[in-house]
Amino acid sequence: MRRALMALMGTAAGTVLLVGAKAGFSSPSSDQAMQPQSANSPAPGASSSAADALPPGAGAGASPPPGTTPAPGTTKTTAATQPAGTKTTAPAGRPATTTPTRRSTLKDGTFNGNPIYVEYGNVELSIVVSGGKITDVKVLDSPSDHSRSVQINNSALPKLRAEALAAQSATIDTVSGATATSSGYRASLQSAIDRAYQA
Repeated sequence: MRRALMALMGTAAGTVLLVGAKAGFSSPSSDQAMQPQSANSPAPGASSSAADALPPGAGAGASPPPGTTPAPGTTKTTAATQPAGTKTTAPAGRPATTTPTRRSTLKDGTFNGNPIYVEYGNVELSIVVSGGKITDVKVLDSPSDHSRSVQINNSALPKLRAEALAAQSATIDTVSGATATSSGYRASLQSAIDRAYQA
């Protein structure tokens, strides 16, 4: 009676361990120790599958050896890889741009302005810079084909010169009755000032 009870308890314990092993509650090492020999090795004459050929400890997430295919129902986990032939590059930076340097003060010397065509002829000036300041404005060309143009310019040009020396720039007012000459005077003066800054 006692032997029968011990055999029954041993069978029950073996069944519990076997069910626990199948359900994943015990470690692989204890499963191998507690499972009968027939569970670990195939029956004589039975063909072994690729899963049986795996080394102990290789589970469903492990990669099979080269040349074998995973057993049905198992999943293969692989790390994400970059497609072959692709190349990762950093975004290209903006090209360096260079701007022409401009002086903060006028360079000393004499600088000619551009000839500016107005209604009755060209207006062209030159400036004289000394100590970083415009000290003189000379008229190189002005409308002189008509006596009326000469008369207007004889009155307007001295006024425009005085304003330019006072302003030290081409921001000067138009002389009444000499709109065309005043416009050409400002444009030629500005180009001469630009050359003095860039020299």
